[in-house]
Amino acid sequence: MALPKDPRQKMVNIMYLVLTAMLALNVSAEILNAFNIVNDSIVNSNGLITEKNGLTYNAFEANMKTDAEKTAPLKAKAEQVKAISQEMVVFIDTLKATIIRESGGYDEHGDIKGKSDQDAPTRVMENRKQGPELEKRLTELRAKYLSFFDPKERAVKEKSLPLKIVVGERKGGHSPATKTWTSYHFEMVPTIAAVTLLSKFQNDVKNSEAEVIDDLLKQIHANDFTFDKIRPFVSLNSKNLMEGQTLTANIAVGAYSSTVNPEIVVNGQTITAQDGLGTYTMPVSGIGEKSISGIVRLKKPNGAIEEFPFNEAYSVGASTTSISADKMNVLYIGLQNPISVSAGGVPAEAINATISGGSIVKKATGEYMVTVSSPGKAVVNVSAMIDGKVKTLGSKEFRIKYIPDPVLKVGLSKGPSMKAAEFKVQGGLRADLEDFVFDGVKYDVVSYRIGIQPRSGDYVEGEANSAYFPSGVMGAIRSLKPGDQVYFDNVRVKGPDGKVRDMSNINFKIN
Repeated sequence: MALPKDPRQKMVNIMYLVLTAMLALNVSAEILNAFNIVNDSIVNSNGLITEKNGLTYNAFEANMKTDAEKTAPLKAKAEQVKAISQEMVVFIDTLKATIIRESGGYDEHGDIKGKSDQDAPTRVMENRKQGPELEKRLTELRAKYLSFFDPKERAVKEKSLPLKIVVGERKGGHSPATKTWTSYHFEMVPTIAAVTLLSKFQNDVKNSEAEVIDDLLKQIHANDFTFDKIRPFVSLNSKNLMEGQTLTANIAVGAYSSTVNPEIVVNGQTITAQDGLGTYTMPVSGIGEKSISGIVRLKKPNGAIEEFPFNEAYSVGASTTSISADKMNVLYIGLQNPISVSAGGVPAEAINATISGGSIVKKATGEYMVTVSSPGKAVVNVSAMIDGKVKTLGSKEFRIKYIPDPVLKVGLSKGPSMKAAEFKVQGGLRADLEDFVFDGVKYDVVSYRIGIQPRSGDYVEGEANSAYFPSGVMGAIRSLKPGDQVYFDNVRVKGPDGKVRDMSNINFKIN
């Protein structure tokens, strides 16, 4: 509608428009100041990330001194990442400087003069096509970053890599119209907002750079064996000696991992390792020189298997007693522990076994069942009725241990992430005992607290007195979306030994 032609009325209308604009500018000043604060924070964060990345690049230099063969190719890739990242940061700095210059530059206090100028970002990024150029470069940079990851991990990294190129939509008329990437980010936005957004892109670049070089640094020793325990190992020329013979002992120090259990096969039998060590027991028979042989297979972090064959000689004398545990040389509290007892040259039905620190019951010829109640050690003593007299044949010491703690799971997942659709169909929290030498040993979940923190929304919490999810959080569980967090703490479980145990917390990030 045209303004009235009356000069006085024209003046009134113009003054109204000016006043309205001034009010709008007063509100905008607070928003513009907020953008300024956010931009300063992002710039400061970028400086900290740059320092952190510098430490990572220095770590490559340090590894070159100790393991140049493994480090050199990965260091070369890290240098490529550094170069392409720096190139992008410089390009974005140039765009920021151009927009600030187009909006009037800086004042005497070093502050941007035209913070509210909406024409400068539009002119630089849309009219001069710098926006499409930035989009193209960011897209290419993201692809280059992803190419440095192992192909097996690339699908996961595509979702987690901070640098993303997102195009939004705008509502107009009766139907949505898709914006270009440039117009979505820079069309008619204040200069300070455009500068803040460009600083945010630099932050994405630096964080992505950090993720790539951290992964490359990790790969230097990713496939190395890690040994955290050292113990002496003694090899004798014979386990049975006659008077006057010479004993020869080869003594060495061996390193092993207490956290990685190897696969051990002895005489064709697979042995279960515990705390990195495997124990093989068997009743021997047949007088003379014997040997055991086998192979130890250890899996590298990359999945490759390395094999270590071995052969060990021993002697069998005329009088021997064998006491072996069917489930390793450990007795577990709360379980029926089977052991086998035999003695060379003595009829099995004449043998008797007793135990200190527990109770033992004979189940069949040479087979016994042991129960224990407190941790420590127990000694099994073997005797037999020979020629009408009780003769002690030997003894063996066993460790007594509690049943290991279970692993907390939701469904089949141990965390730290789980798909929303999979989590929603589960009924509660599980406690599974994994890789235990006894089959069928189960734990019951007694109680726990569950907390759900949606990515957007209110925190929900509930207490459970069984394995099942409490009803008060079921609505929140059914509404889980990617980015939500689920926390379990104060978890208590009860095992077959009747002991109630406090478990560590477990968390799930929903994806």
